[in-house]
Amino acid sequence: MLVFALLLSTSVFGQSGAYTAPADLEQLVHSAQTIVRGRVISATVEPHPQFANLQTIVIKITVTKLLKGQAGPAYTFRQFLWDARDEAVFATYKRAGEILLFLNPVSAYGLTSPVGLEQGRFRVLRDAKGNSSVLNGRGNSGLFNQVASKASSRGVTFSKQVRQMLSKPGGPAPLDAFEESIQALAGAPK
Repeated sequence: MLVFALLLSTSVFGQSGAYTAPADLEQLVHSAQTIVRGRVISATVEPHPQFANLQTIVIKITVTKLLKGQAGPAYTFRQFLWDARDEAVFATYKRAGEILLFLNPVSAYGLTSPVGLEQGRFRVLRDAKGNSSVLNGRGNSGLFNQVASKASSRGVTFSKQVRQMLSKPGGPAPLDAFEESIQALAGAPK
């Protein structure tokens, strides 16, 4: 009876969306085909053009900075919505403003998503003094674990500002140091 009750409770509170394994910054950089920073122009929910029963979100951004891959001044991508209850994903893009994205390669069906889902989607935050920082959907928790030592073993060196950022367990990261670390990791051999 207890087992039945547990099974029933998990179906009532079913999974919304998908869950991903933790990924650090090095994994995000090397898994991403495209890394861009820009401002969200639009985000619309619509069926996939080939598969009408699949809901997707189409996001269009103006590109402020290209950190890896290829993108023009405007970049549009289509992301699969895992669950009808994933309106939170839509809302995250809709009100995001400026974002920094680590995007997987585009599939044969024209779909992509941020690497590690919420881990590869960063909001760009600006404080009253004009300082910029980035924060992903997991509060940058675990993002910098072992990154300095892994990069060092491949001959990557970081500035003092980047090393300070990498020493923190989470929380907002300075945008300049973050982008500098991406460029250093993207240019290094795997």
